[in-house]
Amino acid sequence: MARIFLAYDSSDRDLARDLEQGLQKKQHQSVWGVDELIAGRGWGELMPHRVAEADAMVVLITEQSRQSASVWCEIGAARALAMGPRRIALLPVILGLNQAPSYLQDILVLWGKQEPDGRVPATLIEEIDRAIVAHLETLRKEAARSSWPQIFISHRHNDHQVAEALAETLSVAFEIGPDDIRCTSVQPYRLPFGRNTGERLREEIRQAKAVLGLLAPDTKDSTYVMFELGAAWAEQIYTCPLLSRGALYTDIPGPIHDLAPARLWEVSDNHQLLQNLRAELNLKRRTGNDGQVSNKIAALVAAATPSKV
Repeated sequence: MARIFLAYDSSDRDLARDLEQGLQKKQHQSVWGVDELIAGRGWGELMPHRVAEADAMVVLITEQSRQSASVWCEIGAARALAMGPRRIALLPVILGLNQAPSYLQDILVLWGKQEPDGRVPATLIEEIDRAIVAHLETLRKEAARSSWPQIFISHRHNDHQVAEALAETLSVAFEIGPDDIRCTSVQPYRLPFGRNTGERLREEIRQAKAVLGLLAPDTKDSTYVMFELGAAWAEQIYTCPLLSRGALYTDIPGPIHDLAPARLWEVSDNHQLLQNLRAELNLKRRTGNDGQVSNKIAALVAAATPSKV
């Protein structure tokens, strides 16, 4: 079903063999067998190629192996591939420890204890199998998607009124549907229920054609907005800071401080924003609805206008 790379220290070879056999019974296949010998070629030469072939890396962490440099190296390779097109799953399996090593404390891990006879518990193999199957299903569903949201509106949830007015302006101005806009606090542009928020947002930002950052005087307190704008900047996605509720140029975060912002309380800036988005994203304007667009811009201006300008 899935191609597995088993990462383990040589001191845990028997446990690794037991784990490999259990996963083979679940129809998974090792890309590098525990007892596989390859004449004339070393671990350092082959490891990157074998990891790159895998759908998942299962890392065996025990008291003996938690400080293993080779295991660290393999985890690092899996972390890099997890963020790339291969989307490899990283599944640390901890046996007999009360706490995960520091280099794994930001990752979901699977816990277990060896059986009295020293074998890997069957229940733990069941958990690993379920996690791998779930990962493959997620990739399958994402590959089946015909499109991702083109426009990502980054904002604090207490700015949802401004975000809603902006999303409605875009939907009236352009020939786009609800699936083309992501605005996490506004229906029908919110995330699907039951999805991992951080993971989904990271991927949607990577796939977006434009990220619009709503910046109010208190936005700097939002780690999510700062993360989203920084991620868009790093991915070289068209990123536009949108000043709202009296925000100043000094409220634009460091990575994008040199980008020209639009002031949403200014009618002319909103019209220019629509023109810029049309050019940057090759969007098609709706025709015969200039009055509706003007009304939506007026509502956006009202929502974004500070109490004292």
